[in-house]
Amino acid sequence: MAGIVELLLGLFDVLEAEARSLKMGFLRVAGALLLLVVAVLLVLGGLLLLLWAAYLWLSSLLSAPLSALLVGLLSLLLAGGLWWQARRMMR
Repeated sequence: MAGIVELLLGLFDVLEAEARSLKMGFLRVAGALLLLVVAVLLVLGGLLLLLWAAYLWLSSLLSAPLSALLVGLLSLLLAGGLWWQARRMMR
């Protein structure tokens, strides 16, 4: 009977240690994902500012609709190139 009790106590100790390890791993992954979301938002903000600056620069040289068209085409070409590269990497 004492052997079974010791076995159960050992099992509970291992389960407790594994749960603590799982909790720390989860917190680490959650923190990394949060930082990744912030980084993605900052990159998107930077890209939007670059496109806006390109529009403002082109609008001083060309008409506003033509500037918007060129900046839109530039952003679509950039997005298509990135999409193509991502697809190629997934093969």
